[in-house]
Amino acid sequence: MDYEQAGVSIAKADALTALIQKEVKSENIGMFAGIYEHPVLPDYYLVGCTDGVGTKIIPLIKYELIETAAVDLIAMSLNDMICLGAAPLFFLDYFATHSLDVEVTSRFVKALKDELGKYNCTLLGGETAELNDLVTEGHFDVGGFAVGLVKKDKMLRKETVRAGDVVVGLKSSGPHSNGYTLIRKLHEKGLLSEYELKQTLEPTHLYVNEILKLTEENAIRVCANITGGGVAGNLERVIPDGLCAEVSASSIPENLIFKKLEELVGTEEAYKTFNMGVGMCVICSPDKVDEVINVCQAYAPFIFGSIIENYQDKVRFLEK
Repeated sequence: MDYEQAGVSIAKADALTALIQKEVKSENIGMFAGIYEHPVLPDYYLVGCTDGVGTKIIPLIKYELIETAAVDLIAMSLNDMICLGAAPLFFLDYFATHSLDVEVTSRFVKALKDELGKYNCTLLGGETAELNDLVTEGHFDVGGFAVGLVKKDKMLRKETVRAGDVVVGLKSSGPHSNGYTLIRKLHEKGLLSEYELKQTLEPTHLYVNEILKLTEENAIRVCANITGGGVAGNLERVIPDGLCAEVSASSIPENLIFKKLEELVGTEEAYKTFNMGVGMCVICSPDKVDEVINVCQAYAPFIFGSIIENYQDKVRFLEK
């Protein structure tokens, strides 16, 4: 089984992105977050992004992992925001439910506030909607919206990447919040056990404070949040034309759940759908590698590859 058969088409998503890019004609399309200039802040960009948890929310509700849903929601936006070097300012949430459960909703909001506090980000507000004709009984869905700030001369830009730079990988906690339509289908068919399903539900790692520290110290060129589309689909977004990130799958820290998923769906599909153990890729000059590794110790940093000259591929795996 692949992601398309499970009900999600990456090809259609890519086609939609191309269509929107053509119609909107914005340089923000394809970036990890959008930038906005305002004359009141001439030296800064406001940075905005939005995301959800996807169908991971279904097993999270089943196992009452409400706090994990809150962490995942924050991570999906803030991990994108820091790819531009932006510090988060405030966050808003949208909570759509069949019928309001005060205990569950209050747990979720408290978890949002507590987690955001770790990144100096304010929970500014949100919206709770009871949609019993739309949302299935016993379920809810969530969306998150984040705004941040980055000084223009500190913003991480792919144009700064050079041949000879090093790609440092930061490990993921698991699939984070991507690929769960496929994961759930594998579980429904008995190919993934309940124990294995629960293994995939670890809260998403947030790399915010470490990346902001490295940005402030001018220690990194760019970084890529590895979400839907896998390593290649996201890493290529920060590689300039004419260059290629040559990376080695054998350097990724072992995670048994990804081994299992690869066995079930095949190597090509696994690397296209899941992060395969790499939650964030950081590109830096060779003289900054030690600093990146020291700052990011919490995420088992590893040398993932290097930047080479190549006019065909933007990402190339040495092996899988």
